[in-house]
Amino acid sequence: MRLALLLPIAALLVAGCGTTNAPIPAVVKAPPQTASLDWRESYPVDNAALVFGASAFRVTPGGWSADVSIENRSQVSWEVGVGVQRVFGVLLFPNADLDELERRNKAGELPAIRQATSYRPALPRVLAPGKVWQGTIAAPGALAGGLWVRLSFGSFTSVGKPPKGAQPQVVWFTDHAHQLDQVLAEPA
Repeated sequence: MRLALLLPIAALLVAGCGTTNAPIPAVVKAPPQTASLDWRESYPVDNAALVFGASAFRVTPGGWSADVSIENRSQVSWEVGVGVQRVFGVLLFPNADLDELERRNKAGELPAIRQATSYRPALPRVLAPGKVWQGTIAAPGALAGGLWVRLSFGSFTSVGKPPKGAQPQVVWFTDHAHQLDQVLAEPA
């Protein structure tokens, strides 16, 4: 079904190419790069139960990786998603607008998560109170240069009643975003 939806969209894009004289910039994969990050985000903001961190993001010749951390500051344990409930990865956006992220999230229109396939060290099955997991998540595959990367963490399910202000299940998309370097290709 997805292929059927993509074909009409592709036809519209091709049909629109001849309607303007303005050159359309070609999208090319981001070149290898490393960004130092100092991201720390709390959920909930006022009474942090979980703190998500990111210290580096890399685009490699064959994929991407990110150095991340999760700290449990609550008094309950959190189960870390497995299988289809594991949604650690990256999301690509055309800009860094946080309001757009929130709007798209509420409307169910988020871009697909490019899920991590590697976790070093392995993620714990449960993150106990006061514990921190720190490691590197990674996956193969090119990312488009010039787009903005946000990280996805989750899912986390509280073991017992969640802390005040927290939902029983959490998937976190970073408020911070990093723009990928790009090498512009010549218009065709």
